[in-house]
Amino acid sequence: MLDSQAIDLRNYQLIVFDIDGTISGSDHIIDPFTKETLFRLRDAGFPFTLATGKSLPGTIAQADLLQVDLPLVLINGGMLQTRKGTVLDAVTLPEKIVWQVVDVCEKEDSDLVLYIGDGIYFKAMNENIRPVYGHITRGLQPVGSWVKIAHKMGKVNKCLVVDTDDHDNLVKMGSIFKNAFKDTVEVLHTSAVLVEVMPKGTNKLKGLKKLCQKLDIPLSKVMAFGDYDNDVEMLSAAGLGVAVSNASTRAKEASDLIIGSVEEQGPARFLAELLNRLPA
Repeated sequence: MLDSQAIDLRNYQLIVFDIDGTISGSDHIIDPFTKETLFRLRDAGFPFTLATGKSLPGTIAQADLLQVDLPLVLINGGMLQTRKGTVLDAVTLPEKIVWQVVDVCEKEDSDLVLYIGDGIYFKAMNENIRPVYGHITRGLQPVGSWVKIAHKMGKVNKCLVVDTDDHDNLVKMGSIFKNAFKDTVEVLHTSAVLVEVMPKGTNKLKGLKKLCQKLDIPLSKVMAFGDYDNDVEMLSAAGLGVAVSNASTRAKEASDLIIGSVEEQGPARFLAELLNRLPA
C-alpha cells in the first residue's frame, strides 16, 4: 500500500468516483461535506466524473447535485452518457441471450430487470425490487409481460437479477448464467443483492478507457475510488486506485490505498487533505 503522504494531487488529471458505497451510503444521499470538497476539487483544476453500474435515471440526482459536466461512465462501463442525456457510446447484449436470461428467470421465479437506454424495465414493482429502485423517480417501466417489449430485446444494455432477501439464490443464479453462457457474456455480482449479465468485455475500466481516449488523458493520470467487485478492474488499472474501508475484499486487494469508509466521508476527507497540501 502507498503512503498517503507521498501522494501529490497534481499528478492526476481526472478523478473518478463510484457512487453507492463510495461517496453515498444506503440512503443514496451525498453528504454536504463531500459535495463541498468535490466542488473545491473542480475549482482547483481537477475535473471529476462518476462511474456506476446504474443508468442515467438512477444517477441523475447525484450527477445534477455535483454538476458533473464530463460524460458519466454508466451501466458498469456499458455506456458513456452526459447528464443531459447525450449518448457517446453504448453496447448491447445479443437478443438471443436476453431471451435466454428471461427464460431462466421465469423458470427460477427470480425478479429480472432490463436496462434499455434510459429505461429500467421489470414485470412489476414488488417488495423485493422496491429497496433497490424505489428511490428512482424516472425511467422505471413496469411491463407486466416481457412479450410486450419484444421489439426492444435487441437493445438491452444489461440484464440484472434482484434478490434482497436470499443471497444464496443470487449465487445460484450467477452460477446458472455462467454455465449457460460460458465465456460469451460477463456475469458479475455487483452488490450483495444484485447479479448482472453484461456484454462480453464490459466493465468500468473499459468505459473509463473510452472516456480517457475522448479526453486525451492517460490512464496513469486517473485517480479512481470504489468499493465493490465491479470496481476491481478500474481500481487496478488507474494511476491511483483508492478503496474505502467498507469495500469488498477484491476491491481492497486491487487498490493502491485504503481510506476511510463511506460513512466517514472517506473520499472527501482524503481529497480535502490533498487539496490542503497544494501550494497556495
